[in-house]
Amino acid sequence: MSEQFTVREIDGHENLAALVTVLDRIWGTSPGKTMLDLAMLIALRSGGHYTAAAFVDDEIVGGCIGFHVEPLGDALHSHIAGVIPQYASMGIGRALKGHQREWCLARGIREVRWTFDPLVSRNAHFNLRSLGAAPVKYHANYYGEMTDGVNQGDESDRLLVAWPLQGAGRLPEPPEAADAAPLLATAADGRPVIDTGALDADVVAVQTPADIERMRLENPAAARTWRLALREALPEVVENWESLGFDSAHRYIFRRRN
Repeated sequence: MSEQFTVREIDGHENLAALVTVLDRIWGTSPGKTMLDLAMLIALRSGGHYTAAAFVDDEIVGGCIGFHVEPLGDALHSHIAGVIPQYASMGIGRALKGHQREWCLARGIREVRWTFDPLVSRNAHFNLRSLGAAPVKYHANYYGEMTDGVNQGDESDRLLVAWPLQGAGRLPEPPEAADAAPLLATAADGRPVIDTGALDADVVAVQTPADIERMRLENPAAARTWRLALREALPEVVENWESLGFDSAHRYIFRRRN
């Protein structure tokens, strides 16, 4: 496998169609369904919205699509981004976000927002620790029922994050994490346990499973239990406490606002 890749904006029916195919491959969509309709992607690209792809040699292996949102000129919503799994260890995801950041800054855009499944700890680590984005709002079942291979059979809860582009960068391990009171923790039998008494503390931790994707395959009932527990614990602190990031124990860390 080549170790070299490039990230660039794309245009033209052939490249845009190839990106649609790659996104469907990443999310495992069933025949006749798609993550993003080609006609819509063409319209977004024609309207000056963000459409970029990662190439290994001449092959598209990932991409990122975003569109302008209010306040217009200040913010971009990053709708979808992904990399074919066999290329995921090459740093392409970070390169895509870096390309998106430079594209936005060149246009005076100061913030990028996107949503992700808050149960997926590797995405939380990347978004909050590696990029320095901050949680803004918790949305229960945001997209309704989804039928792709990644999300099928689960409700589409999403965490909206905002990424300030000036000074954006990796955050260190939250220093307060060791003393955080467990608002959501893991019991000895693996079940999630909520302790609302933790809200009396100054710093709280909200646990996530180390690998929810594997849990969904091996124990869907347990994954459902974690979904409901996170839905109960996370919204209050996301909207009313200060985020300190995501720690190496797969926990969201929050500090009480002064």
